[in-house]
Amino acid sequence: MRDGIISEIYNTMERNKNVYLLTGDLGYNTLEKIEKDFPDRFIDVGVAEQNMIGIASGLALSGKKVYIYSIIPFLIMRCYEQIRNDICYHDLDITLVGIGAGLAYGILSNTHFALEDIAILRPLPNMTIFSPADEVEAIEGMKYLSSHPHPTYVRVGLRKEAVVSPQNYIFHFGKASLMQKGVDVCIFTTGSITDEVIRASKLLTLNKKITPTIINLHTIKPLDKNTILKEALKASIIFTIEEHGKIGGLGSAISDIISESAHPIRVIKIGTTDVTSKIVGTRAYLRKILGLDAEGIYKTIVEHLK
Repeated sequence: MRDGIISEIYNTMERNKNVYLLTGDLGYNTLEKIEKDFPDRFIDVGVAEQNMIGIASGLALSGKKVYIYSIIPFLIMRCYEQIRNDICYHDLDITLVGIGAGLAYGILSNTHFALEDIAILRPLPNMTIFSPADEVEAIEGMKYLSSHPHPTYVRVGLRKEAVVSPQNYIFHFGKASLMQKGVDVCIFTTGSITDEVIRASKLLTLNKKITPTIINLHTIKPLDKNTILKEALKASIIFTIEEHGKIGGLGSAISDIISESAHPIRVIKIGTTDVTSKIVGTRAYLRKILGLDAEGIYKTIVEHLK
C-alpha cells in the first residue's frame, strides 16, 4: 500500500512542478527516487516534525501543493497544534501521509501505535480523512487527491497488506464500497483490517450460516451518510470494525449518524478498548491478542448475535 502511494506522489510531482514532498528523517528504501529526481522539491527536515508542518504551511501559503510523509504518532499526535492552527485554520493544500496505521508498528511498542489518530482529526474543520483498505484503493484515492486542494490525512499501513478490492473495482472518493451483500447483519469497516473482516465473514457463513453485508468506508471524513443509513436500516444489528480505539473512531462517527436518524438500530463497536496496551509484537500477534483477527472478530459477532 505504501509503495503505491509513493508512486502516485512521484507521478504527481512529475506532472506538476509546484508539488513538494517533506519528511522527517524517514523514507529509506522508499523515497530515494523522489529525492534523486526532484531534489529541489524534496525536503528532509530531520527529527523536527512540528517545524516540518510550519515549513509545509509556508510553502502551501506560497501556492505550492505539499505532501508530508511520516510515522503517524510523530506526524499527528506530536504536531496536532500545528495541524489545527497552521493547516486546517488556513484550509491549506497539504496532504498528511501517515504510515503505520493501527498496530502496524507493534514491535516498537505503544509509542508507535496509531489508535487515536482518527478521533483527534475528525473534529478539525476542512480536514478530509482517507483510510484505504488495500493498494488498489490507495492508488485510486491518491489520484483523486492530486487535485484536492484541502487538508487531507491519508492513513496507511505498511507494505504487504492483502488486496481485497474486487476485480474491475470502480472507486469513488467519498462513497462507501459494498464488498459483500448479505442478510440481517451489516458490518462497516475501514483500512487494512478489512481483510480480517472478510475472513471473519467466511467463518460466520461456514459455521453459523450467516452472510453479513460488508461496507468498506475508505473515506471517513466526509462519511457516506446515505449508504450508511440505507444499509443499516436493512439490518437487525450493525457492527463497526476498525484497527483504532472504539472511542472517537469510525464506530463513533457511524453511531452519530444512526442516533440522529431516529431509527432504533443497535450498533456494536469492535476496536481497541480504553486501556493502554503494554503488549509488544507483530501486528498479526497483537490483532490476535486484542481480538481483532478474523477469529476474534467472528467470536465477538457470534456472542452479540446470541
